[in-house]
Amino acid sequence: MPQLGPLEILVIFVVALLVFGPSKLPEIGRQVGRGVNEFRRFQQSLRRDLDGMLGDDEAEDQTEAARPAPTLPPRELSAETGDPMLPLPWPDSPPPPPPPPDDAPPTDRT
Repeated sequence: MPQLGPLEILVIFVVALLVFGPSKLPEIGRQVGRGVNEFRRFQQSLRRDLDGMLGDDEAEDQTEAARPAPTLPPRELSAETGDPMLPLPWPDSPPPPPPPPDDAPPTDRT
């Protein structure tokens, strides 16, 4: 939403003065002020109501956040290196291909 600068407020005031006249302008200003005040009160009461309804959920969330996170048991250490046990590495050379099925025709490997 764009903000109103002093020049814009002055232009609005002059236009309102020309449209409504100097006698009605104070009355209109009071009515606008009351309307803004009523809107703020409504907004505050709505915010209090929503905070009251949502406040219970936030309290439960805070109690869960206060609990420590579950942890995993410590890893076992390898006796030789002292490092955590890791999965076995792949062998240096790939395994030989599986033998062909009995019903497959022989292939020439020359």
